[in-house]
Amino acid sequence: MNLRLIIPLVALSLNACIVVDESSTSGAQKPNAGRPNQAEEKPSTAAVPQNVIDDCLAALRKQVGERPMQVISARRGEASFIVDVRVDDVPKPWRCYHDGSTCTGTEYQGEG
Repeated sequence: MNLRLIIPLVALSLNACIVVDESSTSGAQKPNAGRPNQAEEKPSTAAVPQNVIDDCLAALRKQVGERPMQVISARRGEASFIVDVRVDDVPKPWRCYHDGSTCTGTEYQGEG
């Protein structure tokens, strides 16, 4: 919720208002500070959509060929979904990043 204060000012013979946005002031308190009964915002813990996992597996398939793959974990990161995949005969897992509509990158978690 974006709260604003309206403070009337009288300058000479003119009336004016200043709008102060509390969220932009330095030293602002956290949204729930002083309100212990309200739950804090937490990242979503909902399951990663299957289409995200499928897109990541398809992107990795282009890089690792026909080797068998297994999803180790799929979770929501700060800015994207993160899917970790084990590939047979590869020592470290691969990681895929997905923004919800397309695969945004893959990387091997080992050296080289």
